[in-house]
Amino acid sequence: MRAGLYIHIPFCSFLCHYCDFAKTANFDAMLVQDYFVALERQLRWLAAHIEAATGRQLTFPSVYLGGGTPGIFTDEYRGLFRFISQRMESGTEVTIECNPANVNRSALEVWRSLGINRLSIGVQSLQARGLKVLTRDHDASTALGALELAMRVIPNVNMDLIYGWPGQTPEEWLADLSGLVRSGVPHASLYTLTFEERTPFGRMARRGRIFPERDDALAQDYSVARETLGAAGFEHDEVSNWARPGFTCHHNWLYWDFKPFLAVGAGAHGFMPSRFPGLVSAQERDGADVDAFDIGVRWAFPRDVRSYLRHLPAQPPESGDFHSLLNALGAEVDAARDHESALIEYVGGSLRTRHGVDLNLAESIAGRRFTPRPAIEQAIRMNLAWRDGPRLRFSAAEWFRENSWASEVLMGF
Repeated sequence: MRAGLYIHIPFCSFLCHYCDFAKTANFDAMLVQDYFVALERQLRWLAAHIEAATGRQLTFPSVYLGGGTPGIFTDEYRGLFRFISQRMESGTEVTIECNPANVNRSALEVWRSLGINRLSIGVQSLQARGLKVLTRDHDASTALGALELAMRVIPNVNMDLIYGWPGQTPEEWLADLSGLVRSGVPHASLYTLTFEERTPFGRMARRGRIFPERDDALAQDYSVARETLGAAGFEHDEVSNWARPGFTCHHNWLYWDFKPFLAVGAGAHGFMPSRFPGLVSAQERDGADVDAFDIGVRWAFPRDVRSYLRHLPAQPPESGDFHSLLNALGAEVDAARDHESALIEYVGGSLRTRHGVDLNLAESIAGRRFTPRPAIEQAIRMNLAWRDGPRLRFSAAEWFRENSWASEVLMGF
């Protein structure tokens, strides 16, 4: 049984003012030790349950260490990877997120020895003004040096950039893109700055101290990114992700293509099938429509590290169905999720990718046939979208308008 693996590492040496991920900078060595012990227990118990219930060995085609800042740790991962490596496939992609300050020869060698073969480095900007606005703790020289060193040891490297930060000029954005191309990184993730409610940026925006960039300016930035990276030989995978040939992020495609992934850690969200015996209760299984598409089960663990640890039992929970195990481990299962919400998830994730929407899959989820609405038919006539066998694809220029197109697609079911 194949499923991706996501592990959340919530610890950071500092907190950026825009970040809303589950994280903390308030920790000590004991809390870190307790957390890694909890991660390994949780992963072992979940995997053991899935393997016992399905009669299949669980294997991981991709592993992703996200955060937080997973790059602040090295040897702490050895216990986890003793377990993970037994279930890695030939060619498993293993990614760790890190900041430029985390990248040094010693850390790279440890990560490589564990089987980590891909880095995602949070550069965010190469402009001094941008780094200050985004409250980053490195300068451009440090970032570029980290990228160069990383690629000598682990060649598969992603560079994160943020655009639309307060006061950013078109020239600064083009300079960031040009620096990305010159760096030689084979993958790029470019995100618009968002002002999340729980962040300092969100609070400043509510008070009128800073303002989100205009949509038309962001759309122009997106267009410049497509033109610049396309000319440099990057393939556009998804609205925020570009890759040189052979360097697409396989783990990302699990999310975009509605594939399963196991997830552990504070704030981690997971998604697995639910039809296997032992993954749902007999009552749920007996009451299910056998012809209905398996929309799977989604869950989330508590965001707060200490709450996450308090919820985790010291011993494996008694055997039961998968939902009961998740609840016993402190996860909140999305019990209200239905075929309609699953369809929204799939269309919203796939429409903004080069794969597009697999209409056969979407029809299976919805239980209804797709009939394109006039707006979709017009988009096809204007070459903004096209039918490619069972797939409905939109041009990359339209991915930035994903919400409006997703509504049109959904109303076709």
